[in-house]
Formats: sequence, C-alpha cells, structure tokens
Amino acid sequence: MVLGLAIAVLLPVAYRMAKPFLTAFVLAAILAVALDPLQKRTSRLVTRSSLAALLTTLVGLVPILAIILLAAMTIVREIKSADLSGIWRVGQLLNSGVSIDREAAIRKAAAELTQAGGALFTIGLAVLFLYVLLLHGRGWVGRIAELVPLDKEVTARILSTTSDAIVANVDGILAVGAADAILYGIVFAIARIPSPVLWALVAGLSTLVPIVGGTIVWLPIAVILAIHGAYAKAVIVGVGCLAGQEVVSMFLRPRVIGSRLQQPPLVIALSVLGGADAFGALGILLGPVIVSVLAALAREFRMQLRPETN
Repeated sequence: MVLGLAIAVLLPVAYRMAKPFLTAFVLAAILAVALDPLQKRTSRLVTRSSLAALLTTLVGLVPILAIILLAAMTIVREIKSADLSGIWRVGQLLNSGVSIDREAAIRKAAAELTQAGGALFTIGLAVLFLYVLLLHGRGWVGRIAELVPLDKEVTARILSTTSDAIVANVDGILAVGAADAILYGIVFAIARIPSPVLWALVAGLSTLVPIVGGTIVWLPIAVILAIHGAYAKAVIVGVGCLAGQEVVSMFLRPRVIGSRLQQPPLVIALSVLGGADAFGALGILLGPVIVSVLAALAREFRMQLRPETN
C-alpha cells in the first residue's frame, strides 16, 4: 500500500515532466512497432544490438529525409530558374493597395519560426526515442506486461492487437501514398506540368512526411503557376490535388485499415477524424489504434464474463 501510494503521488508529477516530450515518444513508439520486423532481421545479421538498432533507425528515416531533401531541392531549383518579374509584379500590386502592419508581420513570422523550431526539436527527439525503443523496447514491454494483473494469454492478445493496429495503420499510410501518387500524376498530366511522372512520384512519397504530406510538392507548383499567370493550370493543380488527397484519405485509408483490423470503414474513418481533432496530426495514427485496442479490451471483458463461449 505504501509503494502504491508513493507511485500514485509521483505519477502526476512524472506526467507533467514528460508532457512536452509525449508527442515525440508516441511517434517513436509507433515507428518502432512498424519497424520491429526489420529490427529482427537486422539483429540476425548484426550481433551488436546497439548497432542493429542504429541501422534500423537509419533505414527507416533515410527515405523520409531523402524525400524532403529532393522535394526542397527541386522546388528551389524551379524557383531560381523562373522569371522573377511575375513575383515582382505581385509584390508591387500588394504594396500599392494594401497597408502592411510590419510589427504584426514580424510577430507572426517569429511565431512561425518558433513553431518550426519546436517541430524540428520534436522530430529530433523522436529519432532519439526510436533508437532507444528499438534497442530496449521489447524488454520494457515485457516488464510492463508482468505488472498487468491479467493472464499472460490475455495480455499477449491485447499486445498483439495493438501491434497489428499500428502496422495496419502504417500500411494504410503507404497505400494512401501510392494512390495519391497516381492521382497527382493524372492531375499534373492534365495541367501539362513538365515531367508529371517524376513530380507525382515525389509528391506521393512526400505523403509519408507528417502533417504536410504531398502538399509540400503540389502547393508550390500551383503557386508558381499562378505567379506566371497560368491561372487555369494553377486551379487544376490546386483543386485537383487537394480534392484527390482528401478523397483518398477519407475512403481508401479506412478500407485498407479496416480490412486488417476487422473494423467497419465508417468506424475507422470516424476514428481518424476524431483522433485528428483530439491529438492533432498524430491522432491520424492514434485514432484507429485506440479504437482497435478498445475493441480488444471489450472482447476480452466479454470472454471473461462468459468463458463458456470461448
């Protein structure tokens, strides 16, 4: 009782201390579960567990970083090679008819920079947490499972359901990326964008980037087209890519995840929307996982009440 009381007193304090890092930790935990099969294969080839965890972390993160770097380099090159007269005309038009509050603009820019810095800090922590979880995660999960006052079989089934939910959700993101790439390619071809296949591939792969997704590719393309006066093409790219992106996220992703987790597509769709509203961008991953774990707990509870139905 004394130990339980001490833990109950310290837990809120520990939560308050860990709250700034929870987003990074949860993201790292999701990636660690998704990369666990790769970690197992790497551990068979590399004897040192720390080196195996490091290699798995790099293999999991290098494609995402490469996508971001490729998209950024391509966009910068296109902007540098573009005619700057269109940008100059737009700036003159804005300055001639609109009074700009410089102090407000500076405050807004400072807030945006602070937010960007916080996002980079969170990503850095997530990378560090991912390495640590790949290295020690299995042992920690085993120790936590021993503290759960349930049968080992019940605990194993709940953990298996959680793992399947995370893997299915990650697979859903990959399916969304492939579908987005196809739709982006169609839109770029209709708008007669140079190298539509290349841009569609980059935009589709960019859906793996949290929060921004493929928007980091097609939105600058639409803006550059508008600056150069190609308003019809800018509307086709902006509206077409945005509509396709939303349709794929709302319909394809729930079906892919639901088929793996035996959940109705409507439940998955609502869990994605509810998770995003409750936890932000990270809720897109957490929503279906929470619903699946809750369904597993309810199923185990029913089995405990009616063991004869097992």
